[in-house]
Amino acid sequence: MSSLKNDGYIIKKNLFPKELILSLQKNAKEVFKSQFDYFKYDNIEENFESNMVKLFNEQTDVFINCGKTIQQGLIELYKLAVNDNLIGELKKQGLKKPNLCTRPVLFFNHPNLSKEEFYYKTPPHQDWGSMLGSLDSLVVWIPLIDITDENGPLMIIPKSHTDGLVTDTVIGGFSTISDMDDSLFTPVKLECGDVLIFSSFLIHKSGDMQKNSEIRWSCHFRYNNLDDSDFIKRGYPNPYIYKPLISN
Repeated sequence: MSSLKNDGYIIKKNLFPKELILSLQKNAKEVFKSQFDYFKYDNIEENFESNMVKLFNEQTDVFINCGKTIQQGLIELYKLAVNDNLIGELKKQGLKKPNLCTRPVLFFNHPNLSKEEFYYKTPPHQDWGSMLGSLDSLVVWIPLIDITDENGPLMIIPKSHTDGLVTDTVIGGFSTISDMDDSLFTPVKLECGDVLIFSSFLIHKSGDMQKNSEIRWSCHFRYNNLDDSDFIKRGYPNPYIYKPLISN
């Protein structure tokens, strides 16, 4: 069994009831379904994924706005990020005062929903380089479906967190690492209800996703420790900027 201190990650099986996770997925899907109705798509459950692709190709701005609506305000997503079971687990893992580093993120990844490969298959990277948070900061990755070889499992390099920050390039907000040996990576296969918690220094990337696979639904939370002495000394830096694009 892996440990956060030694291996840089830990898997908590069935931390959440499957029904809770599926409810979050359902609420996220409803945002898209309202637009399917508006554009008079054949809005039945069997057509959901094909309708996602159709909306992405025909109404790209609307598709993007649906994603923003979910990220910025889906109540169920925020509730999960501060769920008592999850926060309790973070404290068990050493974060005495967990603090959300940035807004919760919900992903719906697929090759047919991306203009570039980067948006569904991230290269090797470390999260700390974009967080600049506490040295013991943690990342939580929660699948909203069962993760298989076909839908692109998260790939990690166990124990890589012990090397500290080794990234050399920043691409799209990710602190990436070039020329990584693929044989070093291990897939993390999770079931709906499982949670992966890992160090923000752990090197990871997206696994290969088949074009005929289902959409990979997942959410991603980042937490700093307000008690970390280095974080305090650096004045709690926060590299994230949120501002309206339109002003009066």
